Amino acid sequence: MADHFGLDIGSNSIKIIQFQKDKNLFRLVAAGLIKTPAVDLSFENQKDIVLIAEAIKKLKDESKVTTKNIVTAVPERSVFSRIIEVPKMSDSELSSAIPWEAENVVPMPISEVNLDWEIIPDEESDNNNKFKVLLVAVPSVLVNRYLKIIKMSDLMPVTIEAESLSVIRCLRPLFNQGNMVILNMGARSLDIILVSHGNFFLTRQLPSAGEGITRAVSNSLGMDIATAEEYKKTYGLTNQFEGKIFNVIEPILAVAANEINKMIRFYEEKVPEPMKVVVLGGGTALLPGINEYFAKTLNLEVQTADPLALLVGNVPNLQALKKNSPLFTVACGLAIKGK
Repeated sequence: MADHFGLDIGSNSIKIIQFQKDKNLFRLVAAGLIKTPAVDLSFENQKDIVLIAEAIKKLKDESKVTTKNIVTAVPERSVFSRIIEVPKMSDSELSSAIPWEAENVVPMPISEVNLDWEIIPDEESDNNNKFKVLLVAVPSVLVNRYLKIIKMSDLMPVTIEAESLSVIRCLRPLFNQGNMVILNMGARSLDIILVSHGNFFLTRQLPSAGEGITRAVSNSLGMDIATAEEYKKTYGLTNQFEGKIFNVIEPILAVAANEINKMIRFYEEKVPEPMKVVVLGGGTALLPGINEYFAKTLNLEVQTADPLALLVGNVPNLQALKKNSPLFTVACGLAIKGK
C-alpha cells in the first residue's frame, strides 16, 4: 500500500495523522486536529462539501503531512456489517460469491452499495470446511460524496472503510488481554464493538453521544451550549458540583450500559468465554469518572484508549497530543492500514 495518512472526518473534529513504520512501533510524521465546520455530514449539499474540503486542506497544510494519499472512513451509523459463513473456496470464487450472499442479508439493493469483506479466522468454521466472513456494505452514494470531498481537498484516496475496522486495527495490541468490548464514543454516536479472539464479532450504534449529553446538560440546568460543554468536561460523572452534572448524564449512559450488557449476554450465549475488558475511545471517553461508571455498571475492567502510546510508545514530544489521544483512535487505525 502506498504511503498515506489517516483522515477521520468526525462530527465534532477532523483528525489527521501520519506514521512511518519503525520495527514494531511507528514514528509520528504528522498529526493535527481542527473543529469540524457546522455542516450536515450526509454531504447532500454542495456547500457542505466545499466547507469540509476547505477545512481538510487547512488542516493538511498546518499538519505538514508529506503525502497526498489518504485512507479515510465513513461513520459506522452509515455502514451495514454482518458475519456470514460460506463454503471454503478460492479467492476468485469468493469474490464472485460474496455479492450473491450479500443479497440475502444487506437491506439495500446490491447495485447501490460498495461491498467489502474479510475472512475471520475461526477454528469451528475451519473444521466444517467453511469460511467465516465479515461482510461490510456502504451506500455507494455516500462513498461518492467522500470521494468528491477528497478530490476537492487535493488528495488521493487509497481506501475508504468502516470506522469499526480502523478502531479494531488500532487497538489490536491490546487484544492479548482477552475478549473485549470497545466503546467508540464520538460526538453523535456511541459505537459498541465486540471483539472475540482478536476479531470482529458484533457491532451496534447508539445515540448516547457527546453532543446529546451536552444538550441534556444545557436543557436541564438552563445553561447555554458552550457553558454546558465546559461543565460536562469538567465535572462529568463525578459528585462535584453537587452531583448535578452526574444526575443529568447518568440516565443517558445507563441506557447504553443496559444495551452493552445485553450484547455481552448474547455473546456469552454464543461463545462460552467471558468478556474481559472494556476500552473507551473517542472524545466522550475523556469525561471525568466515566471509567469508574462503566466498571461498576458492566462489572468489567475499563481502560481509556491511548492509541498514540500503543503505536508510538512514550515519546516526550507527544505530550501536547497525548491529552487528546482517545480522539485519534479511528485516525490512527486508518494511518497504519497496510503497514
